[in-house]
Amino acid sequence: MYNSIVFLSSMDLTLHRQSVAEALSALEASLARLVAALAHEAVAAHMEPDPEGTDDIRRAGEAYAAIDYRMQDRTGESVTCLGVIGVGSALLRQAAAVNAAKAELRAICSPLQHVYIRVPTKAGPASTQPIPAIRGVLRNIQRSDLNLLAAYRKIPLLTATPASVTYTRANTRAVYRKPIEAIEELLVKLEGPTALADRGRLATLDRRETHLALVKERYQNVRANVRYAHLDPRGRGRIQIAAELPLLYPQGRRAEPPVVRFPQAPEVGKAPRVRQAKLELRPFLESLPVYRYARST
Repeated sequence: MYNSIVFLSSMDLTLHRQSVAEALSALEASLARLVAALAHEAVAAHMEPDPEGTDDIRRAGEAYAAIDYRMQDRTGESVTCLGVIGVGSALLRQAAAVNAAKAELRAICSPLQHVYIRVPTKAGPASTQPIPAIRGVLRNIQRSDLNLLAAYRKIPLLTATPASVTYTRANTRAVYRKPIEAIEELLVKLEGPTALADRGRLATLDRRETHLALVKERYQNVRANVRYAHLDPRGRGRIQIAAELPLLYPQGRRAEPPVVRFPQAPEVGKAPRVRQAKLELRPFLESLPVYRYARST
């Protein structure tokens, strides 16, 4: 069993605060430069139609810069904006600089997601709960609204001019196969009678059952299937990439604009296709979305 949690002291938290603040400031400055260049340079944009009629380039810039949670966003959600934009080499370099700043921020913040600090609860100063240290740092620098998923998410860049881009959109449920010891570690971080009861449920499992499934909520998975007009520098004629933000490609002087196909709206009344589940229908635990694997018959 792993039932220990690594905690940071207030002194350790202070040491990390400056590096997080500096990396976040560098990312925001890089994003501002990109958005300004996008608004003032000649580009060729083909964006998914917007019901509100917002200007395409403005919408793309706002999507790139959206790294904070909006009032209506749920945890783990981030802005999705589909589009294909042909740009010059200078703007591509600025977008690559944004991606480098995102990678730097992630390298600094990710380790702090796996260590914890204790914070008081509403029950009183004597009552505390563990939270990831990165959340404590962000509170400390008054950036609790930062959406780390959006801040880490890179701008999709192509290295050659595409002949066509076909988008696909699917609702995906992430399922993580976890050893029971890892589930026990997650439960240690939770307090209250429900978590205590769940720890008892784990103890009743047969020793031959070694893994459980940690299931995350369904999320929208957007991919772009790209067919190049010519082979890219790596000799590829086709690629598939994650494309929840507008895709940038090098705009040649005489290049034909790519054919872009956006996802069709789902048919009203048509039930989504559901894959055959390998999990039991009901969660095994109450305090975590953990399921047992269905036994084969």
